[in-house]
Amino acid sequence: MTVLSESFLSKLGQFDIKLDEDAVEYITGMLNDLDLSDSDVDDTIRESTEEFLKDANIPENKRDKLYKAILEDLSSTSASAAPATATKQDGPVALPTDTAPAATTTKRTPKKVIKKNDSNNEEEEVTRQPEEGERKSPGSRTRRTRGGRKKQQEQREQQQDIEPNIVATSQQSRFHTETLETSSTEIDMPGVNISVNTNDLLVDAHLKLKESIRYGLIGQNGTGKTTLMRCLADNILVGLPQNVNILHVAQLQVIDETKTVLDEIMSADRKTVNTLREAKALQEVLGSTGVRQTEATAELNRVVYELMLARSQERLDMATKLAIKRSGARGREARREQIKCEKEHKELEAKDAQSVVTAEDANQMVAEVFEKLELIDAGANEAKAKKILLGIGFTKEQVESPVSMFSGGWRMKIALAKSLFMNPDILLLDEPTNHLDLPAILWLQEYIINETDGQTIVIVSHDRAFLTNVTDETIILKDKTLKYHAGSYDDWERNTEEQRIRKQALLDNQEKRKKQIMASIQHNRQQAKATGDDKRHGMIASRQKKLERLGMEKTEDGKRFKQSYRAGFHSDMREKIVIETLVKTAAIKIPDPPPLRYNGSVFSMRSASFKYPGTKDKLVDNFSMDIELGSRTILLGSNGSGKTTLLNLLVGRLNPTSGEVYRHPLLRVGYFSQHVVDELDENDTPVDALTKMQTTKNEQEVRQHLGTVGMSGPVALRQIKYLSGGQRNRVALALILFQAPHVLILDEITNHLDMGTVEALVDALAGYSGAIVAVSHDVWFLKQLMEEQQADDEEEIAPEDDPAFKTAYYLVQRGKPITRWEKGIDGYVAKVLKTVRRR
Repeated sequence: MTVLSESFLSKLGQFDIKLDEDAVEYITGMLNDLDLSDSDVDDTIRESTEEFLKDANIPENKRDKLYKAILEDLSSTSASAAPATATKQDGPVALPTDTAPAATTTKRTPKKVIKKNDSNNEEEEVTRQPEEGERKSPGSRTRRTRGGRKKQQEQREQQQDIEPNIVATSQQSRFHTETLETSSTEIDMPGVNISVNTNDLLVDAHLKLKESIRYGLIGQNGTGKTTLMRCLADNILVGLPQNVNILHVAQLQVIDETKTVLDEIMSADRKTVNTLREAKALQEVLGSTGVRQTEATAELNRVVYELMLARSQERLDMATKLAIKRSGARGREARREQIKCEKEHKELEAKDAQSVVTAEDANQMVAEVFEKLELIDAGANEAKAKKILLGIGFTKEQVESPVSMFSGGWRMKIALAKSLFMNPDILLLDEPTNHLDLPAILWLQEYIINETDGQTIVIVSHDRAFLTNVTDETIILKDKTLKYHAGSYDDWERNTEEQRIRKQALLDNQEKRKKQIMASIQHNRQQAKATGDDKRHGMIASRQKKLERLGMEKTEDGKRFKQSYRAGFHSDMREKIVIETLVKTAAIKIPDPPPLRYNGSVFSMRSASFKYPGTKDKLVDNFSMDIELGSRTILLGSNGSGKTTLLNLLVGRLNPTSGEVYRHPLLRVGYFSQHVVDELDENDTPVDALTKMQTTKNEQEVRQHLGTVGMSGPVALRQIKYLSGGQRNRVALALILFQAPHVLILDEITNHLDMGTVEALVDALAGYSGAIVAVSHDVWFLKQLMEEQQADDEEEIAPEDDPAFKTAYYLVQRGKPITRWEKGIDGYVAKVLKTVRRR
């Protein structure tokens, strides 16, 4: 045992710190391998061992004292062992670097320790960075405020492509290393805590998922919805029942690009694939004829041995994944299991097939594999896979095409199809409607409602209509906790608003009553002083008790509030009236276009037709339309029907094969498409992107313009590659609004936008005086855009009576003429839904 490990263990006893035997064994072995001549050895000691002390709930001040004592012990030891010519220093002595073996010298990242400042009760970051050629003493520190620490951490995460450190625990972890398997697939876990690096996402939350319930998980972007799903699916959350099969779409990446789409979907069911592979190998051996008994037995033993090796490798791979994902006590247990599996696999590899496989082993393997094979209906599985693929938008030809032909959104569709095909106990769908057109969204809606009996489904989506139609209950992730509402998103929104109105009325009445009681107390106190009437002191005490009892008669769960039933300190005799605060989303402001001094169509098509070179079919055939300022035009149709082609004809990116397209010569057009987002230079900041386009504008003007779309502050100076999808959409919107366009052409602008941002966009478009031409599959967005919203106390005005409110719908269908649609959004949804249900 080295001086370092001896010192560490002796100081543990000195400070009365007790660790479990496994932790002590691990720490001792690690410290024995450390090089005392390493200039960063003090940082390395703390970096390598502190997590074990945290697991043992050792307070931070006690940890600081422990490491200070260890360093002082090492300093005195190093000083006594140093050569006589060494210069005496304050603190540890820096030994010459050439005295240490080169193989053991490792450059360590500077250790950052969060300290508590007792004077102002703020957290500070302590950065200990040894300078070249010397070592800083433990007291030499660079201090930064909490804001500086978070900013520095954010910069490190952006500059380094590293996996975030996720820690997820629940209350059960105090008493169980693993939760026992149960017969139920429900999840009921109190005390859930999830943090990413130093940021808490959930604190003491209660996670409840009931069987066969479809949940909508809502919350602002960045609150941790996707991280929560990842913790469930990757089995990171301590205390999660191990018998529950949980699947997240993000886990289903395309692996083999040479497979057809259909084969890729069916290969997602690993158990079925393995059973079919094993059965095929055994059938080839058992079905062989004309082979002597001894040779047949040897060949069967060889195949059984290969299957045993494959199963052993699969167990090893699973153990390795768990060892990588888990940390702390569970991580040590997982690493021990990994080592055990590695040892068993190596031992099996070292053996000979004929010696290790017995007749009993061979018979058991054959019986097990063919028993599983009988339960597989390959025809039904293929039919199910084709049904899913056709439903979400693949054609029959695409189903049989190789995966390598598809990219981007199509691969996301493949991942979605795999998740629906696998039929897990709990299915986690994160933005499943992205990249889907309205027919596919409605098909998915019907599939989830009718084909997922017995499954628990958790859905994160910014499509309000889809979320409302599909979900039974709603989980709200807000303020680092989880709240539950027994109803859909629309029902929760209405209920929340009703509760806000009710509580506001209660609060107003309470404040009024409070003023009356306080006035009465003041009056009685003055009268008591003036007259000496002691009875008034009793009246004052009575009024004060009434003042203390103001508040909610019942708690949110409908129970009467009693201090004795509630843990913790309470300053009031009643629960306070708390009004739900609305989440504020940065507003979007669309500038009014300059006047054209022109009445009439600013855009018009006259008998326009278009087809791509080398093709026979016309995507646009003899089509005419007019667009005026103040009008709202919607193009309806599935993906690939020609809507984007029609938009490109309008803006002049394509020229008609025949006919003409007229545009006012002074017309300014803002065209939002996914190409605008994709063409952003990821290494630019939003300020850089706008400055390149508007070279005459200075940085202050550019930042002011970005503020109109909610991209203000440090976000405007962050590289685009580190922005979310919604933030990138805002940057693209800022680009097209710089010129104050007369016409906005919006192609799927709501993709990647959260609900709050879509609301802000709707509010901004409502006051826009120019023309709008839009393509979208978000039903709620289209209805808000096209249907004038009237307050309850306002007189309803028909759209045709208001000259400033002109709407038009056009139905675009591949291979058919573009026609005017007169039945509105609801009529179109009903038409598509009728078609979907006939499939």
